[in-house]
Amino acid sequence: MGPLPRGAGYTRPRVTLGINGWRILGQRTGVGRYLHEILRNWDDELVRGRFGEIVLYTPRPIGDLGLPATIVNRVLRPDARMLVWDNLAFGPRARHDVLFCPSFSRPLVSRGRPVVTIHEATYRLHPELLPRRGRLSAPRLYLRLYGWSGRHAASVIASSHAAKEDIVRGYGVPAERVHVCSLAPGAAFREVDDPQALADTRRRYVGDDVPFFLHVGKLSPVRNVPRVVEAFARAKRVERLPHRLVLVGAEEPGVDIRGLARSLGVGDDCVQPGFVPDDDLVLLYNAATAFVLPYTYQTVSLPPLEAMACGTPVVTVGTPALREITGGAAHYVSAPDVSELAEALRAIAADPAYARSLVEKGRAFVGGLSWRRTAAETLDVLAAAAA
Repeated sequence: MGPLPRGAGYTRPRVTLGINGWRILGQRTGVGRYLHEILRNWDDELVRGRFGEIVLYTPRPIGDLGLPATIVNRVLRPDARMLVWDNLAFGPRARHDVLFCPSFSRPLVSRGRPVVTIHEATYRLHPELLPRRGRLSAPRLYLRLYGWSGRHAASVIASSHAAKEDIVRGYGVPAERVHVCSLAPGAAFREVDDPQALADTRRRYVGDDVPFFLHVGKLSPVRNVPRVVEAFARAKRVERLPHRLVLVGAEEPGVDIRGLARSLGVGDDCVQPGFVPDDDLVLLYNAATAFVLPYTYQTVSLPPLEAMACGTPVVTVGTPALREITGGAAHYVSAPDVSELAEALRAIAADPAYARSLVEKGRAFVGGLSWRRTAAETLDVLAAAAA
């Protein structure tokens, strides 16, 4: 359904949309970043002809997020954890034709037709990748909720074709009800041609104006961060690289990255700054020699796209899903193997021409991606659910 023109004969649609905005509050990573990028693009040009009212529900005021005037924020109390708030406040009290649920699950009871974004089904199909502390507890309950939500939604949105296949296979959602709306790097992520700013970023985050490799994302086993540290230590030992390693993200309980780095003799060369705001993250991507994210298995990920948009070579695993996500524009290892990862780091650090070729491929790939298009495709799915 395309936008309807203003002017004579234009009638404002009576169809309304309610959005679960819990994830847009606080530090926006993952789903929060996804939702924010979509909403920023839902201006009048895209929205008109589809919905007469769009309400973003949150447990507390959102502040100034730069959202268009087409989106109204309404606060629903209590300010509680998402699953509690979703079922006690959002589901029962948001009365709209369609409810957009961007974070894997829908309320058990709702007053509108729910459309759910299920970003991936990795842990459903590969429970061995769950953190050990969660294999017999809460995560399994969430996986059941995600499957039920998909089967009891008007439509499901997936972030890649590989994710769609997993959702159909793992959660039993009919394929015709799963729609792919591919992700894109945010507009803030761009190449920065300012040597002084990049040098200052290295000094501030790395400790000195020295080259470094970068990882962004939760420091969890599924991302094989311990193997990244081991590969880095091997490259330092064998190739005498001057680089350091910056690991941006929260550390998983039970995963002692600092202890591992110390045991491998690279404790002083591994930096963990925790959460980094977008303005600084853009500079870190630009200043890095390479971005490393060797998933064991994954069908959706924003950081590789952000790195490519910032002109940074990407190292990841060459599974079909990760090749789809990165458009064939990365350095692929056959498995998250320490020796292969160490060789990948060496190859990019030692061969500027090869690094430039990866940058050019990445630039071409992300140049064809757009949050504007993703936002329009998402609105199409939501409008169809209201029909």
